[in-house]
Amino acid sequence: MTHAFIGKIIKQGNRHFIAVPFNVWETCGQKGNVQVQVTIDNCVFECKLVPKGKGFYYIPITKSILTAIDRETNVDVSFRIITGLTRIRQNSPYTKENPIQTMKTIQKIAYPKAGYCGQQCIAMLTGLRVEDIVEIMHAKAWQCSFSKLVETLDYFGISYEDKVMYTRGKPVELPKCCIVTIRDERINHFALYYKGEFYEDTTYEASDIISYLKINVE
Repeated sequence: MTHAFIGKIIKQGNRHFIAVPFNVWETCGQKGNVQVQVTIDNCVFECKLVPKGKGFYYIPITKSILTAIDRETNVDVSFRIITGLTRIRQNSPYTKENPIQTMKTIQKIAYPKAGYCGQQCIAMLTGLRVEDIVEIMHAKAWQCSFSKLVETLDYFGISYEDKVMYTRGKPVELPKCCIVTIRDERINHFALYYKGEFYEDTTYEASDIISYLKINVE
């Protein structure tokens, strides 16, 4: 069951949260360690709710999520309880100092199935198959959220800028390599941009672009 409400991001020291405005024990029928999948606007991520006492909880908002939603005003929030968190970064053999590859060149990968745009971006950055990325990411069609994308970049030791750059349809000079978020009718689309071109069959205009995350390549 999905629970939805309008929330406001609050800051406590260096940390950010959204207060769940109802008693989770009573409404969701679960106490103690509550693990959830959260959607804020178009940003989807997993987390453990932070207990505040007597059935009330906070949703913790990490720096990457705060950057992705790009605002601290009222936001549309929904969550559903899940049985466990996906931990992409656990047991990774890679680090920023020892990434999967140096990415001096990137090869285009065509994938026939819809809904795997984020996985396809990671596959091109790593040189692996899309199927390999799906398994590591634990995300099938339409399941690659921004947080999963960032976690998978971390898993492979791929270096990227900390801040997502929002263009909101305005003309912009994209960096040498970046993952671009494209506005789409169904769900926002991820596309890899490298050396002046999009690495897929479609070419996008500035008005289509919401934001981009710079990937640091040689």
